[in-house]
Amino acid sequence: MNEFSFSKYEGTGNDFILIDDRDEIFPINPKKISQLCRPRYGIGADGLLLLQSSEKGDFAMRIFNRDGSEAEMCGNGLRCLIQFLSDLGEKKGKFEIETVKKIYPCRISHEGIQIEMGIPKILEEKGSETFLEVGVPHFVTFVKDLSRFDLEAKDRFSVFGVNINYAKIDRSKVIYVRTFERGVENETFSCGSGATAVCMAAWKQFGIAGPVDVVFGSKEQLHFEILTEKKRLTGITMSGDVRHVFDGKVRL
Repeated sequence: MNEFSFSKYEGTGNDFILIDDRDEIFPINPKKISQLCRPRYGIGADGLLLLQSSEKGDFAMRIFNRDGSEAEMCGNGLRCLIQFLSDLGEKKGKFEIETVKKIYPCRISHEGIQIEMGIPKILEEKGSETFLEVGVPHFVTFVKDLSRFDLEAKDRFSVFGVNINYAKIDRSKVIYVRTFERGVENETFSCGSGATAVCMAAWKQFGIAGPVDVVFGSKEQLHFEILTEKKRLTGITMSGDVRHVFDGKVRL
């Protein structure tokens, strides 16, 4: 039976188990990962992240959802990984992290952990509804009343099978978001890639650019910069705080 050290981190209420697996000896077992992530019966988390070595970037990140399935990308998880690296003693202020589909530039700044999320790909638009790819697929719809989320999100997930985001924009350019996350099969306190998808849809539909704050169900917020040049989108950055919760060891 192998024993592994782990650390628990959270970013805007999105919580993760992080394991240094640069030796790549952690057993990839979806059932075991799901048990570790299960609240009350395991460590409890929205997902498990493995820090691994990379030939393309400084490090690589593998992401596993609460149900044990592997995900392509997780924005809040990536922020937690950067803080994990710093706590492990990595002195660099900037990192390039490899994920399944691309490499993300990241840095530690005065605004917290900043991730260059790039430009999400719009797959389809239908009125106020948008399907996007942000490393993972997201559905975004803008509403006047976020309580609609309680009645509709689970049904929409069963139809589309992607992450579901409901968003509301107030007059001061603050965007309120609720997310039903694939792999968790429930509403999560926050979702970094979902908020990025919402920012992309807000720029496309309403022309919103520049600094934007996104507030989640956790009542915490992330700061975004929707970067444009001559009315052309050039990128989206996400910044926010991360908190180390506790460390421990687990036997598998």
